[in-house]
Amino acid sequence: MKDFKDKVAVITGAGRGIGRGIALRCAKEGMKIVLAGFGKESITKTAADLNALGTETLIVQTDVSVLADIENLAEKSYETFGAVDLLVNNAGVTTANSLLTSTMDDWHWVMGVNFYGVLHGVHVFTPRMIAQETTSHIVNISSLLGIAVGEGIYSVSKHAVVTLTEALHAELEKEAPHVKATVYCPGWVSTEIDTGERSRPARFKKNEIPVTEETRKFMRESLAGGISIEESADILFNGLVNDKLYVGPKAFESQLPKFADHVRNRTENILNENIP
Repeated sequence: MKDFKDKVAVITGAGRGIGRGIALRCAKEGMKIVLAGFGKESITKTAADLNALGTETLIVQTDVSVLADIENLAEKSYETFGAVDLLVNNAGVTTANSLLTSTMDDWHWVMGVNFYGVLHGVHVFTPRMIAQETTSHIVNISSLLGIAVGEGIYSVSKHAVVTLTEALHAELEKEAPHVKATVYCPGWVSTEIDTGERSRPARFKKNEIPVTEETRKFMRESLAGGISIEESADILFNGLVNDKLYVGPKAFESQLPKFADHVRNRTENILNENIP
């Protein structure tokens, strides 16, 4: 996609962070925007900001971990705008607990949003976008931790998103080349993902094991030192215009100078059956 004007974008997790940045960029491009999010207050605020710019928006409160909510999102998006040209499966959460201290509720919550939320979007929207027979694009948001060796549930979920997008891209190339797929793997972006526990549904009981102050401090300082959500959106759109499957590693290389070496070492260890 090179011309976004008057096209329709659907963005999950659109109220804050990377999703909000993408929504602002979509508005700048002259798109119509469906804002999906778990917290109605945040997506309403983003919608108000976009409406003030003259953007046509639709708000759909959505829990991406629930398939029926994504089906409802698709129904309302198509009923309102008749098409979806850009789908951004962005909603994401994290927990600071390690694998050994995480509960199954932690796993179900993080995987439910970060992986199944993306899978639900792909499953529900892709057939409709193929049937449109127009150029369209599906973007799945992962992370640099979806490429390199990582820690905890978050990394596991983001690796799964990368693999899902690679498989989707390969199938679309064969069956429906007018629909493109991109996985965005950002580094540190100045967001509020460290406060994601406030959007944790009651059905996923909170982990009572306290997070260390050292971990909290690391996350706060890293997020504060990240790029802006607007810059993050610029990186993504540059990738879309250039029809890239992978977006992010080169743009965020300066944040993690040895990142490429870590990825190469991991690949070599796998191929050579070495223990890291």
